[in-house]
Amino acid sequence: MLPLSRMAGLAKYAESVNTELSTLSFDDSTLSMAVRDSLSNGGKRVRAVLALLWCEAFSGAYEPAIPIAVAYELAHSAALVEDDIIDHSDTRRGHESIVHKYGISNAILASNLLLFNVPKMVSRYGSLESQKLCRLFDLVGECCRATTLGESLDLQMAQRGEATEVEYEEMIRLKTATLLAAPSASGAIIGGATDRGVDTAYKFGELLGMAYQIRDDLLDITGNEAVLGKPIFTDVRGGKKSIVMIHALSRCDEGERRFVEGLFNREVIEADEIDRVKAIVEKCGSAAYCEEKASSCVGSAKRMLEHLQASDAKSTLLDVCDFVAERYY
Repeated sequence: MLPLSRMAGLAKYAESVNTELSTLSFDDSTLSMAVRDSLSNGGKRVRAVLALLWCEAFSGAYEPAIPIAVAYELAHSAALVEDDIIDHSDTRRGHESIVHKYGISNAILASNLLLFNVPKMVSRYGSLESQKLCRLFDLVGECCRATTLGESLDLQMAQRGEATEVEYEEMIRLKTATLLAAPSASGAIIGGATDRGVDTAYKFGELLGMAYQIRDDLLDITGNEAVLGKPIFTDVRGGKKSIVMIHALSRCDEGERRFVEGLFNREVIEADEIDRVKAIVEKCGSAAYCEEKASSCVGSAKRMLEHLQASDAKSTLLDVCDFVAERYY
């Protein structure tokens, strides 16, 4: 894991986003409290910070990208609320999920309110060249479209009871990677990057997002609940086949396969059953396989930075890559 001193470099970026989020106007209704809670539950602001860093990498300043960074943070928070509704999750980052705390009606409305504030943030770039402004709106719209399609594909795969690695990779590209790619590209646009620079930023974010989700799915099986701040085996309980399970199920023996498949869609999984699954995953080399895939994506993302001029922003982007490659929470 990165030394805290290196990760502390992200604090000023995250704080700028938090400050802007705190200025959003909401009343004292239950709905507004649900929205505020969804924005203050301990997220790392990775997507927003990427927008700021890519803007700074091309322009030398990150402040112009704060509105678009906030826009993506709103979109991401909305997606998390919806994810917890769909997965019937009671917790999120060690706290009560919005749906558990405020009920499904308020959770749905909170998600909508978060999303409806996204174009309001993008509209702050009204003085931007029309072609660039149009691309910003297109990136935001495509991001929201892709995450919705990715969530739908995730559900289809769970309902079908089987999935291939190719299907899994397409699902996480849509559901997760786009939400890192779009803010990266948007920050580059605001920073004055060329079309090639914007495309580079997008690809960087996409690769980083793939790595991020692969590690997240691995942590759902091998992670420590106290450190993660959320239960493990949520994918298994929801009947979802992550890459860890896809790999393990293709390599374990028939008895092990029947045992693992018998756990899917089960609300209660005992501690000894979790330990047995972890042992199967280890025996099949599935954890190592996922680590290797995530590391490969991170390595490719780092190569996208090779042509950037040396700067603090570039160094911090490299630190973010290392964080994603080694994260344990």
